[in-house]
Amino acid sequence: MEWLHTTVGSIELWQGLTLIGVGVVSGSLGGMLGIGGGVVNIPMLSLLLGLPMHLAQAASMTATPFVAIAAAMGHHSEKMVCIPLLKRLAPIAVVAIICGVTASIYVPNEWLRIVFGVFLIWVAFVHMRKLVTGVRIAADQRSLITWPRAIIVAGCFGFGAGLLGIGGGLITVPLLGIVCKLPLRQCIATSSAVMVVTSIVGAIYKDSTLTMTPDLPSNVNWWTPLELAAWLIPSSLTSSWCMAKLSHRMPLRVVRAVFVVLVVVAAVKLLS
Repeated sequence: MEWLHTTVGSIELWQGLTLIGVGVVSGSLGGMLGIGGGVVNIPMLSLLLGLPMHLAQAASMTATPFVAIAAAMGHHSEKMVCIPLLKRLAPIAVVAIICGVTASIYVPNEWLRIVFGVFLIWVAFVHMRKLVTGVRIAADQRSLITWPRAIIVAGCFGFGAGLLGIGGGLITVPLLGIVCKLPLRQCIATSSAVMVVTSIVGAIYKDSTLTMTPDLPSNVNWWTPLELAAWLIPSSLTSSWCMAKLSHRMPLRVVRAVFVVLVVVAAVKLLS
């Protein structure tokens, strides 16, 4: 399928409905699992609308701050955000995400599809393992909130988010559990909160450098992701806030199971 050439005012009905539907799914999963929604947005925009990976990334990253803000507000109202750790993660992750976006400029679209597909397989494996084994909760969380641990988590999260064009929660949530030993719900909440900062910086930098990336059509401009994100944001924002609140009252095993199926299907499509 050729690249979707459109503006907010001239987009076809089926395309607008597709973008809105993708926003609902990504926002819901973002709110429930503490992710920015890029793992849904990027493969779906690429597969359903035929967008190049770099453009799909930019559109997704532009919508991510709104998902993160809505989700973080929902989690913060439940008093689940780990503020001491958040203060250490945010500045490190901002630097790391700029480095990640810079690295992505030099990766061709086809290579990016392969990298993203492999990443989705890893994500599916992590969540399938948690479905089987559960999550271990540390007895003393505060003793594990240290600068070295924060640097490890924020560095991996920021660089990975910038390179792949995702919010980064799929990296942060498992790392916060493994490295900092936070309970799952607090991992999700803290991930959403740190993405509020990093996603804004990442989106601005990605959009401003979009025309520097390889293999993009000549009519792609820095504002093209804004046109696409305008259709994603309303539905993703609403569903993210609602599902962030609901996630504290519903079984996470069900959420994980649905999420794993979705990720596996997207990975197979991207790698086939």
